[in-house]
Parts: sequence; structure tokens; C-alpha cells
Amino acid sequence: MARLRIGFIVSKRISKRAVERNRLKRLLGEAARIFLPGLPPGIDIVFSARAAASTADVHVLESDMRALLQRARLIAVAPGTTNLIT
Repeated sequence: MARLRIGFIVSKRISKRAVERNRLKRLLGEAARIFLPGLPPGIDIVFSARAAASTADVHVLESDMRALLQRARLIAVAPGTTNLIT
């Protein structure tokens, strides 16, 4: 059976310091953890961090990740909400 794989890209443009890039990767991993049970197996997902992600907290990252996964039709849009990203 194929496994779900998720990767995170945090380039040196975000931060020159590896410690800060690794911290952001850990935050992204924590934000993605709540979506893992609902994602289909056998796909690869790669998230590429932007500069604004370096100052965001885990709740903002979760919200942005939810919007991206809904846009990619990998998770369902919650009833009563609208998908604001086009």
C-alpha cells in the first residue's frame, strides 16, 4: 500500500540561519499533523514556505494549510464556510 508523504521547503531566502529554518519546518509539521487522518494515502504533498511564514504562529499556518488543501480538493470544505481562495 502506498504511503502519504509530506515535505516542507524552507529556503535560505526565508532565513539564513538553519536553526530558524528548522524551527519553521517543525511548526509546519505540527500544523499538518491535524490533517493527516483525512488525507488520502499514496500521494506526495510539498509545502513551500514564503517569507510571511517565518513570523506566523501555528494557528495561522494551520488555517493557510487548510485553505491550500481545500483548494487542491484533498480535504472537504466545512459546511457553512466558503472557500475564499480562488
